[in-house]
Formats: sequence, structure tokens, C-alpha cells
Amino acid sequence: MKNLIALVVLAFLFTGCANTRDPNPVMMKQANDLNLVCHEITVAYESKTEVATSKIDKNNGDDVQDVIVGALIWPGLADFKNADGIEGNALLDRNVRLLAIANKIDCDTSDYPPQPVRYD
Repeated sequence: MKNLIALVVLAFLFTGCANTRDPNPVMMKQANDLNLVCHEITVAYESKTEVATSKIDKNNGDDVQDVIVGALIWPGLADFKNADGIEGNALLDRNVRLLAIANKIDCDTSDYPPQPVRYD
């Protein structure tokens, strides 16, 4: 019985040290921004919208799950760094910049996809 208790305690200690990934957000302003043409802006805007949507949708509603998993079940399984939410919001910020550039050089932005709601 003592061995079992020691094994469970060690398992919790090791998983408590497990690290979730750090967020790696995209920069809002990039060096090549002023050289972009309308087609490049459209492609970048659409792809960033798609990725942001998947990251934000994946992350919405996970707060309660992370607390339950982290506090009650297995501490190393919870993602308290919110990497997907931060990265999704950074992509939306980048799209704001791309839209401003597109408007400045008179690109047609009427067919740009709608942006998802930001992760809070």
C-alpha cells in the first residue's frame, strides 16, 4: 500500500512539472508590409482568418475544463498559458493591419471573410 501511495505521489509530482507550450504570436507589423500587392494581402488575410478561427474555436470554453483537469484530475494536462487564444488574437491583429494596408492602396476588400470574435 505504501508503494502505491508513493507511486501516485511521484506521478503527480512529475506531471505537475509538465509544461504546456508557450504562445508564439505573429507580429502585427512586418518588414515587407509596404511592398505587398492586393493579391498577396488577400491571400494572407484569408489564410490568417482561417487559422485564427480554428485556434479561437478550439480554445473557447476550455477555461473551466483546464481548471477541472488541472486542479482535480491531472495538473500537467491543463493549458494555463492559453497559447491558442493568444495566437488567434495576434492573427486577428495582423488582419487589422493587412486591411488597413489594403484600403490604403485601394484594394477591393468586399469579399474578405468576416473575422471571428476575439478570444477573451
